[in-house]
Amino acid sequence: MALRATLTFALLLAMLAAVAPPALAAGTQEAVRRCQELLPGFETDIGGITISVDSTGLDRPTGVRIDWQALGDKPDGWILCWFLPRESEEESWQIAYLETSKYGRMSRYDLQQLYKLLYLAQKPLQDFSAADDQPFATALYALQQTVNGIGLGCVYGLIAVGFTLIYGITRAINFAFGEIYMIGAFLMLIGNAVLIAVGGEQGVLALLLIAAAIVATGGAYGWAMDRMVFRHLRKAPLTVSLIAAIGIAILLKDGVRLLQGAKTRYLLVEDLDSWAVITGHGFDVYMTKGHVIVGLATLAITALLWWISMRTNFGRSQRACAQDPRAAALMGVNVERTISLTFVLGTAIVIAAGLFAGAQYGVINFHMGTLVGFKALTAALLGGIGSLPGAFLGGMLIALTETYTAALIGAGWEDIAVFIVLVMVLLFRPAGILGRHDAAVALERP
Repeated sequence: MALRATLTFALLLAMLAAVAPPALAAGTQEAVRRCQELLPGFETDIGGITISVDSTGLDRPTGVRIDWQALGDKPDGWILCWFLPRESEEESWQIAYLETSKYGRMSRYDLQQLYKLLYLAQKPLQDFSAADDQPFATALYALQQTVNGIGLGCVYGLIAVGFTLIYGITRAINFAFGEIYMIGAFLMLIGNAVLIAVGGEQGVLALLLIAAAIVATGGAYGWAMDRMVFRHLRKAPLTVSLIAAIGIAILLKDGVRLLQGAKTRYLLVEDLDSWAVITGHGFDVYMTKGHVIVGLATLAITALLWWISMRTNFGRSQRACAQDPRAAALMGVNVERTISLTFVLGTAIVIAAGLFAGAQYGVINFHMGTLVGFKALTAALLGGIGSLPGAFLGGMLIALTETYTAALIGAGWEDIAVFIVLVMVLLFRPAGILGRHDAAVALERP
């Protein structure tokens, strides 16, 4: 059955290529091909197709319309692909949206789901016998979602750690961390592109050097944010710092949009190795290289944070400033320097989370950090903001909530489930799972 499905899909693509006319307009062959490859998502029994192209120049949208004659009693149909304007002939074609005779207008999000379905249609199906143990298969399915959730939880946990570090020492929430996460993903994309352009190999050493450069850039971002903005707001009300953080977030988000464009960029993550953990019992459980790398990196960062906090002078100074900055200053602690270094450390960890997310999931755009930032803040609040173990715990719980909701109810409900958790935490346990109930008193410290 799996072989037949694969051959049918390949035969359909070959037929479409055979009946398609040659170039309909100069330079639009790739646009026609991109639109043609979407046809199997709408109709598989096609007798013939007609293609027309509406193109008036590089700086104008390009439309590719494909009409088909369906076989049997099925109605004929059409799709119309609208591509974004391009600045040069070398720039890639990007579909802005799709108009169809069957489903109406489809957004770019709908197109992403369509591409996933077309990709999965080419994969061989898993064949299981009727004697497979269904309860065990259900447990394996839950195990797979747990593996996926842990990988996502590492990303949320790292961002939540950034929120916790800054909040613990300044009692302010840096809403710009969602955009810092986004910048980390873009830097991973740019670093990968530079590596390919210079002809370098994507080996372990090269990737480690790229990661080190990105993390160092994150530290520089943190130092600049504190030096240019937050240092001048130390004695201002907390609402002023909050508004400043929102302003920085908007600045970073729109800056990336203007510098990199509004198009969604993709890293090739299909080549990541995956290993079958459990097979032949009704559902196959896999673990990818991305899961392993993110997990090991998170463990390494956790160990490094523990060592910094418990075994270094900076860690002791940080804990002293978090408890009482005036008393720490009287004891000889350089409070301003400690806060600046905390900004450097927290921002570097958050940008590392963006690096991991970009490498593992491969979908990168300028607005990807906004919602993730709120989810990570929810994780920090759930675990107990101000508690580093609570940040990781909250990240795991929020990621598992999101993953299980998407698997059992539907992907459209995952964000709703996460923010229902946020509301419940604020109502019934404002201090979080591992937070202290006297944390609110610290907000009043002079």
